[in-house]
Amino acid sequence: MLTILETLTDPGNPDKANEDAFGYEGAYAWVIDGATDVADGPLIGAETGAHWLAHQASALFAANAARYGADLRSLVRFTIETLAHRFERERLRPPNGRHEWPSAAMAMIHAGEDKLACANFADCGLILLDDDSDEARVFGVKHTSREARAMSRTAELIAALAPGERPFGNAAIMAYLRDNRRRQNTEEGYWILGIAPEAAAHMRYWEVPLARPVTGLLFSDGFGSLVFDYHRIDPATAVRRAALGGLRSIVAEVRHVEAMEDPDCLSYPRFKRHDDATAVLFRVE
Repeated sequence: MLTILETLTDPGNPDKANEDAFGYEGAYAWVIDGATDVADGPLIGAETGAHWLAHQASALFAANAARYGADLRSLVRFTIETLAHRFERERLRPPNGRHEWPSAAMAMIHAGEDKLACANFADCGLILLDDDSDEARVFGVKHTSREARAMSRTAELIAALAPGERPFGNAAIMAYLRDNRRRQNTEEGYWILGIAPEAAAHMRYWEVPLARPVTGLLFSDGFGSLVFDYHRIDPATAVRRAALGGLRSIVAEVRHVEAMEDPDCLSYPRFKRHDDATAVLFRVE
């Protein structure tokens, strides 16, 4: 049985739309992190394309989870197909290229009688900590060689900014981001939640046997950064701290690192000082 203990979503910038979304329904729970727009201008949604996609996908998961049972892949494929149809119907103009397509990272779980299924795109993640265990299991956020190269290039681009220059106003950074987005949902690039139904076949998927009760965290990369980018705590400690001190205690430390220790984004290279941070803390028994 899946029990939701706590949820939190904290916008990186309170003056802008939160491009993270989360939800839970029956045996399902999920976190979605919309990819910051690099479109040439307004394309879809009252806020941003990232906000549109993340919140539309979350609503579709909630409305349709029950009828798909434990079949995560079919639920995700139906959701992407529906998003693709809505995109064609609601967009303000034709996109200028694949770089304008809205997309998002995602982590989703389904709790069965004797196993936990997890589906994942990109850098949203899942941490599971078995009762009486010192080691946590991590799914979805381990860095690949491609991500390591991206981090190196990010560091170069941030270091080259002029004093006071905003990253998303820099031509070299925007060219880099748009080139990366053009490879989304292609065999030569990477697979992600978006408007390409074929991505469902490439979704990362795990089935985790449940021998005893577990406590877990679903999270966007903005929340998980304290573990996987800033390396202040390990995954097991993140679950224990969330269970004992609440999700807000982790976000507070994330914001301290971003604002007080590395406000110029040089020690921990990133294009936004503060990212949206979202997490779902749960138990499965």
